[in-house]
Amino acid sequence: MVGKTKAPTKADKRRFLALQDYGCVCCRIEGDGHRDPDIHHIVEGGRRLGHQYTLGLCPYHHRGIQPDSFIYHGPSLADGKRPFIKRYGTERFLLEYVNGQLELEGLI
Repeated sequence: MVGKTKAPTKADKRRFLALQDYGCVCCRIEGDGHRDPDIHHIVEGGRRLGHQYTLGLCPYHHRGIQPDSFIYHGPSLADGKRPFIKRYGTERFLLEYVNGQLELEGLI
């Protein structure tokens, strides 16, 4: 069961802002440009790993909600982890990818 995490530190808040600036990692991979993301916490063994284990996912890729008229590509995480992982890789892979992109773009 997913438990509560501690309150975000200043570093965590900086990360969240950087993820907001970067946008949805899946939309970026698909070449769909910037879409405002939710902050998705990676969960393993029923527990959140912490605020530094986060990805930016738009409402579609995170929760399966299409909030506007854009056409979305690929499966949503809400559709199940297997199809999501098949298309985008594991959440750990995406975490490493996003961290590299945030560094490359000077966001962290």
